[in-house]
Amino acid sequence: MLNGTLPSFDLAEGGLLVAFVRSLSVMALFSAYGTLVFRVAVAPAAFDRMAPEGVAALDRRLLRLIWASLALDAVALAAWLVIVAGILAEASSVAAAVAAIGPVLAHTVFGHVVLLQLAAVPAMALVVGGGRSVLRSRAAAGLAILATLLQTGHSHALAMGTGFTLVLISDGVHLLSAGAWLGGLLPLLIFVQVAPPKAGVVAARCFSPLGKLCLYGLVASAACQGWELLGGVPGVIGTGYGWMAMLKAMLFVVLFAFAWINRYRLAPALRGADATGAKRSLIRSIALQTGFGLAVVVAAGILSSLPPGLHTQPVWPFRLQPSLVTIQEDAGFRGEAVGAVLALGIALLVLALGIAMRRLRWPAVALAVLIGGFALPHLDLFFVEAYPTSFYRSPTGFTATAIAQGAALYPAQCASCHGAEGRGDGPEAKGLPEPPADLTAGHLWGHSDGELFWWLSHGIDAPRGGLAMPGFAASLSDDQRWDLIDYIRGHNAGLVHADAGQWSPPLRAPDFTATCIGTGRVTLNDLRGKVVRIVFADAAPPAPLSPHAGIEVVTIAIPLDAASLTPAAGTCMATDPAIPNAYAIVSGLSPAALPGMQFLVDPNGWLRAMQPLASAADPAALLAEIEQICHHPLEDPGGASAHHHHP
Repeated sequence: MLNGTLPSFDLAEGGLLVAFVRSLSVMALFSAYGTLVFRVAVAPAAFDRMAPEGVAALDRRLLRLIWASLALDAVALAAWLVIVAGILAEASSVAAAVAAIGPVLAHTVFGHVVLLQLAAVPAMALVVGGGRSVLRSRAAAGLAILATLLQTGHSHALAMGTGFTLVLISDGVHLLSAGAWLGGLLPLLIFVQVAPPKAGVVAARCFSPLGKLCLYGLVASAACQGWELLGGVPGVIGTGYGWMAMLKAMLFVVLFAFAWINRYRLAPALRGADATGAKRSLIRSIALQTGFGLAVVVAAGILSSLPPGLHTQPVWPFRLQPSLVTIQEDAGFRGEAVGAVLALGIALLVLALGIAMRRLRWPAVALAVLIGGFALPHLDLFFVEAYPTSFYRSPTGFTATAIAQGAALYPAQCASCHGAEGRGDGPEAKGLPEPPADLTAGHLWGHSDGELFWWLSHGIDAPRGGLAMPGFAASLSDDQRWDLIDYIRGHNAGLVHADAGQWSPPLRAPDFTATCIGTGRVTLNDLRGKVVRIVFADAAPPAPLSPHAGIEVVTIAIPLDAASLTPAAGTCMATDPAIPNAYAIVSGLSPAALPGMQFLVDPNGWLRAMQPLASAADPAALLAEIEQICHHPLEDPGGASAHHHHP
């Protein structure tokens, strides 16, 4: 079932040392924050059940825990700062790393955040140490909330975007929820150990609503972060980030189980006949829960040092992968698969009936097993062969440069078997054990980038043994193989466009960099949200189009002779020779026919139209076509080709 491959756990620079110091800082911060919240939200109700001297003694212990946590946080932050400064400065000694602290604090986001966190430590200590008034306690808890939110400055969420994005907000909710719950476990443990049993029961009961609120926050924020960062099922199963996220989730399930047992089994037992024994059991349970809480923080520290699954090439560890390709391509298989699903549903209904009616239990179980036994073998139609790279995504960005470089590689590497046009009719095709694949056929889009990359790297096995196609891992670099994939896809799309006058399936416009007057250098990806008009001009530069119906149009001129063409004000220009080559390939034109043509790219980056400039000379007609394109957006095709469409 497994193919012998496992995801890598490539930590960021600094490795486990940075992850450990980061975890230590977060542990200490959570301890201070959780204790301050406990002191405001939980302790007062329990203090009402205690004598004044007991209250004072217990509060002193909580204060000592807060001060110790703040001291540890300051030390861990300082160590973290020195390590990161040394990494950034490539320091060869501790003295050199310390010397780099000033520039890091002054010129990096990391330094700014750490400086604010270091300033928050003495501020919390001063406020909380000034007395046990309600106002001071709440002010200290407020400062702790701000200090905990500052931790989002070290997160993947901040690195992924600017401003208050949803994933950044969810990260803040996650930190506040985890800190209040996990950081409150140690003061709860102290309370149960020192306070009278009745006060301990009250503390556990009052801590329960806080824990539930934190649990809701953790689940909601984890779901949001998982959606944004994990990269779907392949990212969960095939990356180190996904594995650590699963470990963290399992640890949280264990924590929840401890919380349920503490609240509904062990804490009420403090009022029973054996209060002493119940107290020992509750103390042991909370201590174990605290240990698992520390493990969660360590897992989170390692998780923060790993690249998100969304930004990692997932390694698929199984020999099969879910797919609807088989039942979509064959009506007979489709009927067989539907029948198997219906039979399995009937088996589950029979099993449920047996559970509900005792007299029929065993006959129902036997019948359900019999029906399921016939249905299960047919469910393999929902799976296809998988490879470790099946869910890789092309890292090229489908650029004009990659397509042109792939076109240059294709004649020497592929044409002898697949033919000059990729139709599988090369001069060496007849001598192969299996006919070469037709790279111009529509089934090309049914294969993911990762599958094509695996076959290019390791070859394709022939059904009767041997290789139907050799692998090129030894002769071509990774980049060259990805370039070939981009060319093959672009060439396939160009032939379809030449025959049908449209790109089917939809094709992203090959990306490139242009220089815009007043704006500077931009890529097509930077221009998402706007219509892009790409004009291959061989004479006068194209005139810009004014915004129409709220639609902004960016005109980019691609001159054949850059020295003879000056872009008009309000337009952009790109002179990379790979651009004409790539657009000739994806349009099915010869390079000689490209001058005088224009392409329209919609706000989502899809190629939507190609036409001669002469036929679009009327600006009003052109704007009407652009408006029509924007009012009828293309749906993302999804499927295997989505890997190519979403670099």
